[in-house]
Amino acid sequence: MNRVLAIFLLAVFTLLIEPLLLEIIPFLGTTSPEFALITILYIAHGVKGSLARGAAASLGLGYLMDLYTGAPIGMHAFVFVLLYFLARLISAKIYGISLITQALFGAVFSVLCGLIIISLEKWLNPVHHSWVLLEYIPKQALVTGLFSPVYFYIIWKLDRLVSYETSPEGVFK
Repeated sequence: MNRVLAIFLLAVFTLLIEPLLLEIIPFLGTTSPEFALITILYIAHGVKGSLARGAAASLGLGYLMDLYTGAPIGMHAFVFVLLYFLARLISAKIYGISLITQALFGAVFSVLCGLIIISLEKWLNPVHHSWVLLEYIPKQALVTGLFSPVYFYIIWKLDRLVSYETSPEGVFK
């Protein structure tokens, strides 16, 4: 099985169980980790395969997020592909990645994703209360940053399971 396809299917599965996390973990409130974004970060840094495959997986996950959240079609897809290329550019400069770096990657890219999506939403649907959503970004970034190392590890285990010829390079070097 293709590495990116297996990781994509895991992300789809976690998108389906994400609402359950809100019920099981009481301190999350209405904020859940952005597993699709963490998956894109893993594909950008851990897989290091074809740019087209990674962009296609980002596009697919973004489209699913659009369907899942009720956002305008193509908004998350555009943002996820943009963040994939940015993460790929940054990860080219980083050889190894520690747990702290994974958490920072998740938090920083969660902030970027939130800012871009809120500004696009403000541009597409000019309602004056759209900027109120900015107050949710720090909590979303914190939750995503905390869950990033755990989810990176789950993806890494699946990645090693489906690809026998995987080199020792990857997220956990």
